[in-house]
Amino acid sequence: MRRYLALVFLLFLAIPAGITFSGCTRNPAANYCNGLGYGVKTTAVYTIDLEPRTTGVSLAFGQTRQINAPTAKTCKGEDATVSSGYAYGTTNNQLVDINPSGNMCAGTWNRNSGGGIADYTICNAPNPIPNTGGLPYASAYITASAGSVTSNPVQVFVHAQVSSIALALANQGKCYSQGTSAQLDSEACFARNGQQYELCAPASVTNFSCPGGLPPGATSVPSCSAAVGTLAYSIGTSSVATLNSATNVITAQQPGTTAISAQVAGSGSSAGYFTTCPPQSISATLNGGTDVIVTKGVQQNMVTTVTDTNGNVITGLTLDYQSTNPIDISVGNTGAVNPSFPGATSVYAICQPGTCNPAPINQVGLFGTGLPITSNNVTITTPGTASAFVWLGAPGQSQYFVPVDLLNGTVGSTVRLPYVPNSMVMDQTGSNLYFGSSHALMEYGTANNAATKTPDTSVPGVVLAVSPDNKFLLINDQIRKVFYIYGTSGTINATFAGVGNSASWTPDAKTLYISDSAALGANHSDTLYVYNINTGWTTYDLSSSGGAASLALTVPSVGAYLSGATTVAHTWCPQGNAADYASLVFYPQGDSVATKTDVLAATNDGKHILGAAIAGGGVQLSDIGVTIPSAAVVPPNTGTPVQAPIPCPANGNSLQALSLTHTLNQLPVSGVNATQVNQVVASPASNLAFITYNGTTAGALLPYYVPGAGGGAGTLGSIALVGNASITAPLTGTFSPDDKLFFVSTAGDNLIHFIDVSKLTDVKQINPNLPACVPGSDVDCKNTSPAITAVPATVIAVKPRTTT
Repeated sequence: MRRYLALVFLLFLAIPAGITFSGCTRNPAANYCNGLGYGVKTTAVYTIDLEPRTTGVSLAFGQTRQINAPTAKTCKGEDATVSSGYAYGTTNNQLVDINPSGNMCAGTWNRNSGGGIADYTICNAPNPIPNTGGLPYASAYITASAGSVTSNPVQVFVHAQVSSIALALANQGKCYSQGTSAQLDSEACFARNGQQYELCAPASVTNFSCPGGLPPGATSVPSCSAAVGTLAYSIGTSSVATLNSATNVITAQQPGTTAISAQVAGSGSSAGYFTTCPPQSISATLNGGTDVIVTKGVQQNMVTTVTDTNGNVITGLTLDYQSTNPIDISVGNTGAVNPSFPGATSVYAICQPGTCNPAPINQVGLFGTGLPITSNNVTITTPGTASAFVWLGAPGQSQYFVPVDLLNGTVGSTVRLPYVPNSMVMDQTGSNLYFGSSHALMEYGTANNAATKTPDTSVPGVVLAVSPDNKFLLINDQIRKVFYIYGTSGTINATFAGVGNSASWTPDAKTLYISDSAALGANHSDTLYVYNINTGWTTYDLSSSGGAASLALTVPSVGAYLSGATTVAHTWCPQGNAADYASLVFYPQGDSVATKTDVLAATNDGKHILGAAIAGGGVQLSDIGVTIPSAAVVPPNTGTPVQAPIPCPANGNSLQALSLTHTLNQLPVSGVNATQVNQVVASPASNLAFITYNGTTAGALLPYYVPGAGGGAGTLGSIALVGNASITAPLTGTFSPDDKLFFVSTAGDNLIHFIDVSKLTDVKQINPNLPACVPGSDVDCKNTSPAITAVPATVIAVKPRTTT
């Protein structure tokens, strides 16, 4: 027994410990992909992916490209390590050669060149050049291998260098409605012996764009995907369309035209253009109507319906909303109407390049893109009465301005400026007063009538206008003959050579009209200047119509009427061939009215351009009834047709000027002995206008005009002002924002008269006591009478104020 136990003990010691433990835990089958304990291990390379497997690689003759790094995976889908590197193969090394590091050559690499030239540094084009059906292209396949595993093959397209690419859309010659899609395809050219020949094109292309057509020996061309591989496209304006880069499907988004660029084998070009259909009409309503009354302080929202040229509704547009009286009734960039004070206004929406309906400058007019489109007017009235702040000045005659608070009925203290001003303009919100001079620009805040900045000597000149968004001033240095577009932040944004007398920005602040007349004296000329943020500066000779000392924008702002011996209009629709940018005339003439006007004004309702002029020894008023071409549009859920202005007219590629039509009523203004007409001032409600003028005869009257209904002739009348016997002329005037009063400055008594608009009577007078500047003390001082100590106001600025 003892011997038996000793034997068992010796056997136990003889068995290796490792065998004992491994026998309890090892499972060899788990280390192999098949689970049977043999074959490919789970840590070994199982697959190799070589990209781009679907699109392939495109190479021009002699071109090189590093192959994409292969990706090795185990049978479990985990990354596998390739320690020994990859071996690369090609099905045709005379067409596609590849060096050990994976650098491809469209041809053959140099090997054993000698002379110190390293191997694989020169890629020689294929020899002979591939010829497939008479065309220089062919393809081969490459692979990557590691161990016993080979990747998927990748097709390599080898071809002549592509010299140009032209987009070929299935819907060529038309635009695409929002949300519709198209497959991008192209045709490509190559060069041979100085001629451009067709290399590839879709089957739908029958008229080849390559000048040489098919090369000798070719009877047809393949698709570009078969000859040169997949083209990579990019979109110039992403708001117009979106692109699925994996499928090259393009989808129309917002109206406009965008350039499409294509790239293949290192060659890129502007392939063509894609157009999302522009609006055919924009209808605008407020609370379901187009002539509405809104309560002060209650925000309302404009509703617009936009239909494209295919008759489909467009959504998500970025429209510019415009108010002709933004200080009382403003409208935000989403169409929210804010009636802050009593008053009246016209509000409308504009699809305006470049935020809406853009197009490259050389494609303006393509299918109607690159052009503005406007909605109908919505007339808004906010009833009530408000007080006002008034500022009085006399540029060229006084170095002071005077504030007046109508709530308290008091005339404030005179404010002395650093220089005698030559101009005085208030911004659209009534926050700042800008005074020009030949020395510097002076800026004063209306909150405390104090200077807000040090005078800016970099922009001497006349302040002609402030942009509606309060971002820019138009300053004209009439000595140096320079226009400055001056940012209110203190920077000069643009300059242009010229001299102007009258200027106005469109309510969207994107277009600026400036007029001038040679009759104004030296340095002046019969010229219209137009500055647009998209097209820049353009000029027009107005000598045939006698120049323009005054202008008035139409409502909506599709153009401007210009005073002169003949009153003409220039509108925003370009004229010429849309396919030839050099032929386009921007802002061509759109109307001509056989009447002389010295000054002009537009009524807010968009129905009248009112003009006045010295004529026949007296004053003549011209009531020009304006009609902007329009078409009936029925907004959804209203059932009521709205006359929305039509887009810019075109006949094929021929763009036409917008043709405005008019009626004309001419009326002599009796009882007025004027030497110069200064203003026609239209009321916010479009139902009344006053005429101001210069004169020398005591007993001067204030003429007024009530426009007729339906475009017919209205009625003229005049008001005898208080103290009329001493008054020689009503010089300048403006309406209170609530349309209750008309403030008019008069020469002879140097007073400001308050005219009750409803009664047409002079109900109050104040004396601003504007001190006269000293003759010769300043280059801008035009006072030639040393005995004069006070002067009448020649500029009146007004803004509403709260009465609580």
